[in-house]
Amino acid sequence: MANKGESKQQKRLSVSRVIKTPRKKLTWILRADPGQHKRDESIPLGIVVRDMIGIAGNLREVKIILSKKGVLVNGIARKSPKFAVGLFDVIEVPLQKKAFRIVLDNRGRFELQEIPEKEKGIKLCRIVGKKTVKKGLVAVETNDGRTISGKKSSLKPGDSILISIPEQKIQKEIALGKGKLVYVVGGEHAGEIARVKEVIAGTMKRPKLVLLEEKESSFQTIAGNVFVVGESKPEIKLRVQQDE
Repeated sequence: MANKGESKQQKRLSVSRVIKTPRKKLTWILRADPGQHKRDESIPLGIVVRDMIGIAGNLREVKIILSKKGVLVNGIARKSPKFAVGLFDVIEVPLQKKAFRIVLDNRGRFELQEIPEKEKGIKLCRIVGKKTVKKGLVAVETNDGRTISGKKSSLKPGDSILISIPEQKIQKEIALGKGKLVYVVGGEHAGEIARVKEVIAGTMKRPKLVLLEEKESSFQTIAGNVFVVGESKPEIKLRVQQDE
């Protein structure tokens, strides 16, 4: 008799490339539940707590810590070790008085960047959709599964918003355009900060492209590979070696 539904298990060999883990040491790895982030763009909270922050030695200890509300994700206590977290999410450990943001290394894999107290209440999100809802309000959909309604704005897919967490109130809007700073989230330049030199409109056969410049070099990538992070400087702290 055929199995019903998708597999509940995850082999290390087939795990998402954003997760930094030895693939041949053990067979199985924790599998993220469906959530705000796509599965191939997320990492289970249990792996973050055990392997990245290092405050637990095994999954049993992870479950105990989470059950006691010992870890907050974007300002909200999460109790499931399978809860999916992704790029720019804020992971806070109140007892240690520490907060971290999920960023990328130079191979496009998740790593933690410790952030100052003033930054744990903000998060950058990328707009992936926009629609008109009741009473003439406009709702924007973000890369981390949020839907935020408000008055009409010029925001469009590809732009970014800086929000407060967990209230998710929009603090600032940053459009994708010439001169803006972007964080490369895909391709061989993943994890780098560059400035937009030109946005090249897409066609029916070719996606929108972005021409970027970094120091004395320039390169081109698809618009889906960039995340707008600021104007003159990044709105959030990123990897130390990349800060301007």
